[in-house]
Amino acid sequence: MKAAVLEEVRKVTVREIPTPKPEQGMALVRVRACGVCLTDYKAYSGERNNVTFPVIVGHEFSGVVEEVGKGVSQFRPGDEVVVSPTVSCGLCSNCRRGFPHYCRYGATIGGDGMEKVLPGAFAEYVLVPEQALYRKPSSVSFEAAALTEPLAGCYKGLIEYSGMKVGEDLVIIGAGSMGLLLTMLAHRAGAGYIVLLDVDSWRLEFARKLHATYTVNIREVDPVEAVAEILPDGPDLVFEAAGTLEAAELAFRLTRRGTRVNEFGVTTGGEISVSPRDIHFRETRVDASFSVTPRAMQAALRLLERNLVDPTKIITHQFSLEEIEAALLMMEKRKRVKVMIIP
Repeated sequence: MKAAVLEEVRKVTVREIPTPKPEQGMALVRVRACGVCLTDYKAYSGERNNVTFPVIVGHEFSGVVEEVGKGVSQFRPGDEVVVSPTVSCGLCSNCRRGFPHYCRYGATIGGDGMEKVLPGAFAEYVLVPEQALYRKPSSVSFEAAALTEPLAGCYKGLIEYSGMKVGEDLVIIGAGSMGLLLTMLAHRAGAGYIVLLDVDSWRLEFARKLHATYTVNIREVDPVEAVAEILPDGPDLVFEAAGTLEAAELAFRLTRRGTRVNEFGVTTGGEISVSPRDIHFRETRVDASFSVTPRAMQAALRLLERNLVDPTKIITHQFSLEEIEAALLMMEKRKRVKVMIIP
């Protein structure tokens, strides 16, 4: 099979490698679509320091079951599927406490977050454990289905963890893929005003088409003053989805009494300045959300099947597997949102 093998920093080669055979409990999936995540780009650019080369990345994907190994009981060849990149045992203490994404014996498929990393989906075929498979609704395209995992991450953070309620005013920092999925999800969930902050006017214009009520370019105006003008009583919830330390610190500067903050986007190291006194007297609720759970994956699939959220609206570029390097370099461009690989 063909696979895009990341040989070292900024060196990716599309070459023939042996097609894996599914062993006990495993399924071979023919990849039909795979999104390019920022963590994939960071593995390519060298910003991630936990990558062991050579490696095949890519973890936002959908496809068709090609072959199954012994013991696979719920899926068979020809089934159209979505794959969760988070693989858990279901038996360890973390799994049984409701945190399968922190499984002590788990793995991640082509992504980041666990010590054990399985080959990812920037390839024609990928080998996955049966427990990572979900049935793709027939009405949902492979491109939309490939974005089930990022949508599930947004659902877990916004609805399950931060508990957004109908009519609440929300500030989202960052108009990238996750910020835009959050915008569409918040709109469907009945948010009051959705205020989206970013440094790029092109992305903010893009966001207005996806039901952002207000947009603010924080390079042009003071974000605290701008949000205060739009929401004189302050936001109910501030969601940091930009992935920068500046955005993480800004989230706390936008709070009023009782505001909930979700530090959703930052995965790199570093520290920010936060006042414990302000947190105390404002009764700021601080949360975060990492990865996905089976429950969140099921919820995201339901949203897709009922056409409540259409993630294909954020796809701006598509590339073939042979064009993988161009796809990764597109992540450096200003006018792009979600980049998709179609093997």
